[in-house]
Amino acid sequence: MKTLRAEKRNEQLVRFATHMNKVVVGQPGAIDTLTDSFSRLISGVHDPERPLLTMMFMGPTGVGKTETVRALAETIFGNRRAFTRVNCQEYSAHYNISKLLGSPPGYVGGEIRPLLAQENLDRHHQKAVENQTGLVSEPGSKLSRLFPPDSDQNLSIVLFDEIEKAHPKLWNLLLGVLEDGTVVLGNNEEVDFRQSIIILTTNVGSEAMGAHLAQTGIGFATGASDVKMDRDIEEAAMREAKKVFPFEFLNRFDDIVTYHTLKRDHLFSILDILIGQVHHRSLRCAEPFLLEITRSAKELLVDEGTDIQYGARPLKRVVERRIVTPISHYICSEQIRKGDLITVDLEGGDLVFRKETGVTSWDELENLGPFPEARWTKEDLGVRDDGGEKKEIVEEAGQVLATAGALDD
Repeated sequence: MKTLRAEKRNEQLVRFATHMNKVVVGQPGAIDTLTDSFSRLISGVHDPERPLLTMMFMGPTGVGKTETVRALAETIFGNRRAFTRVNCQEYSAHYNISKLLGSPPGYVGGEIRPLLAQENLDRHHQKAVENQTGLVSEPGSKLSRLFPPDSDQNLSIVLFDEIEKAHPKLWNLLLGVLEDGTVVLGNNEEVDFRQSIIILTTNVGSEAMGAHLAQTGIGFATGASDVKMDRDIEEAAMREAKKVFPFEFLNRFDDIVTYHTLKRDHLFSILDILIGQVHHRSLRCAEPFLLEITRSAKELLVDEGTDIQYGARPLKRVVERRIVTPISHYICSEQIRKGDLITVDLEGGDLVFRKETGVTSWDELENLGPFPEARWTKEDLGVRDDGGEKKEIVEEAGQVLATAGALDD
């Protein structure tokens, strides 16, 4: 008899976990739980009478709960927006729930298709198969065998964001959806959620968690204190959730995951992601240019963007205010032109922006001869490549510069 190896993993499952951990920083426990659930999904051993996966994400604000859903949609369908989002703030009054289910025939709004109509749930899967994007369209994979292109079954992701702000009537509606996987619309059509991944996010307990975080003091602790703080956060979140939601509601989920606070090294990783996004935006702006930020400048940005109670959102605001806004002024004043390399450094306790003039066409690039270190080459459009991000966008940069050169001609 052969012993099975617990460490052996499916290649598609490994890529799923790797991508999720790359995008959702500082939440390995949440990603491990999601990966285990995804394993049950692609193996086909899940309960066929219930939704594929039902999860509730709890935790402080700005730690990646909604970002996890976006990363999940990007991994499965190849598009970060390929999920049906129900913003529960819009359903704080009971009469607004008709927008989800539709009105009966003959009533006002009866001709409008509701948000939870079957075709609305299925469209993201169909578009991914049509465009051949995401894990769901990979030929021969376990996920594509579970949902073959010629089948009428479509995988869907449904997010109920900030569920605590919805009217309790919506909670009662979800009781049936989470348990039986179906719901009946106002026109008596039945919607099948048994091929759906249903995720709810909540900020319940954020005040209690914020008070606890404030008591820990300013800055970041390390070691055992981090573990204790995360455990206290989990306990505070669950206590508050039990006060707000009925027991039978909480008991419907496959998993309830509490997200932890972000530590300093997590913020540096998130900053690299934000800088990478600014790189792509810089290549699509009116004057395409390349951008690099030194380590000392990154440390200043992280220092200014650190607020343990609010997660990564303050850091994103700091990047917009300290990097993007000054660059926009330099572009408007024509100090930044297409092909320039902009370096952001720290000098005298503040950020300084320096420019190295680059090329504006491929003809000029070809005529540079022996390429100086301070200029770009066709193989590496950035100098002093910081983190390797620019190497990943060489082809995109080349297309932008080539287009710009053609326009000049």
